[in-house]
Amino acid sequence: MAVAGWLIDKSALVRIGESKAVAKWVERIQSGLVHMSSITRLEVAYSARSAVDLEKSFSTPPLTHLRIEPLSPAIEERAWEVIQQLAKRGQHRAPSIPDLLIAATAERCGLVLLHVDKDFELIAKFTKQRLERLS
Repeated sequence: MAVAGWLIDKSALVRIGESKAVAKWVERIQSGLVHMSSITRLEVAYSARSAVDLEKSFSTPPLTHLRIEPLSPAIEERAWEVIQQLAKRGQHRAPSIPDLLIAATAERCGLVLLHVDKDFELIAKFTKQRLERLS
């Protein structure tokens, strides 16, 4: 099955340079196949040490190559459905709210979620969405 693309989580984004497959990921990023949710964009901005650092991060690769996937009512509703499913099993406090929204974004946009975060694996038990753990 052909992959439409990937939605990268911050957990993978910060480790991409250490990946065994860094060349493959750089090529995919430069080809526009890797997207980022608006939530991840905010997480990256929050991690900036200063306004200068923030500006530099978002004006240089790889961030300049990542298409932003904004939230939508459908994405928010899917995150709500998933947290309800998790609550039925007492697991609703395991994934963070950003993780729920990022997973829902990947699912609704038809993208494989690229991550290094076990909470996405818990979410995918319910959603059956495609994940790829960065190695």
